[in-house]
Amino acid sequence: MANMPNIAVEVTDLAKSYGSVVALKSVSFRIDSGRYFVLLGPSGCGKTTLLRLIGGFIRPTRGRILLHGRDVTDLPPNKRPTSMVFQSFALFPHMTVTKNVGYGLRLRKLPTSEVLARVDDMLDMVGLEGLGDRLPHELSGGQQQRVQLARSLVLETDILLLDEPLAALDAKLHKSMCIELKRIQEKVGITFVHVTHNQEEAMTVADDLAIIDNGELVETGRTIDLYENPLRRFTADFIGENNIFDGRVSRIDGVEATIDLGYDTVTANSRGQAVRVGDDASISVRSERLQIFDRDGKVEDSFYYLPATHMETVYLGLTTSEIVTLPDGKEVVVRRLSDGVENAGFSRGAVIRIGWRKADGRLHTS
Repeated sequence: MANMPNIAVEVTDLAKSYGSVVALKSVSFRIDSGRYFVLLGPSGCGKTTLLRLIGGFIRPTRGRILLHGRDVTDLPPNKRPTSMVFQSFALFPHMTVTKNVGYGLRLRKLPTSEVLARVDDMLDMVGLEGLGDRLPHELSGGQQQRVQLARSLVLETDILLLDEPLAALDAKLHKSMCIELKRIQEKVGITFVHVTHNQEEAMTVADDLAIIDNGELVETGRTIDLYENPLRRFTADFIGENNIFDGRVSRIDGVEATIDLGYDTVTANSRGQAVRVGDDASISVRSERLQIFDRDGKVEDSFYYLPATHMETVYLGLTTSEIVTLPDGKEVVVRRLSDGVENAGFSRGAVIRIGWRKADGRLHTS
């Protein structure tokens, strides 16, 4: 794996259509070597199409694909430095774990001793030591997924492609396998490109994220940056639990834009976005950054406040969500750590205010 170019994957103007159906629209991005990169988006958005294009399982309608600086656009999967982990376990039911994992190596006609040695090392890597003689039906779902992962990793390709690899697992196993996938990726040090619609899964494993929607690349960046400071409204709506306040730009003062919500105004930094008076815009605030205040309580200059009505308290164990409505009927969630208090001190229908520190509001123009 040494001496690899810094850029593992580069796609330029990549598009895929099936007749009149456009599955992917002019996508361009780069993935640095050794990163855990996640393609995140709702079902049917084009992320699996993008992954299969990178792997060579389908041909693009337009655009180029470079892997470690080499143009592979027209090459089949077996000529690319990639291996694939599919959503279904796709194991040979009549083969033992050892034979399943070593299948690709045997196709390469490697000596049996080398195949067995590499398979044993890989089973240790993924936590399946001692299970080589078992058949797939004798394994749990998590163990079967590890076998498929080992079968791909043992080929020692530079890029591993994972298509919804944890979708078939139950919730508890899903969480533990997320952590295990990240541990394995850090240990082997190769590039992982992982497709999922599950934002918690993406946040757990990813170094970098690409947000895909309706065949388009919405936004890319480090996971923490897209969570803390998303530029696009769709990203804010899709990642985390954000409250989004839509309105129109009524004033611009330097880098500050004032948004008229129809029942009040709030201001946020434009963050370098092109903003004009009259433009549609929105401000997002994460639910954990919102607070509930008494209608007649003290006002602080560092906060923005909006009138609201308390509707419901939802206890979720570690956190509690307070559901409130705004004057335009929009529902907003205020999330706080559960502290043994049944609600925030307000009964259903109570007229209150919600507020957030001015620095916590993020402006979106698209």
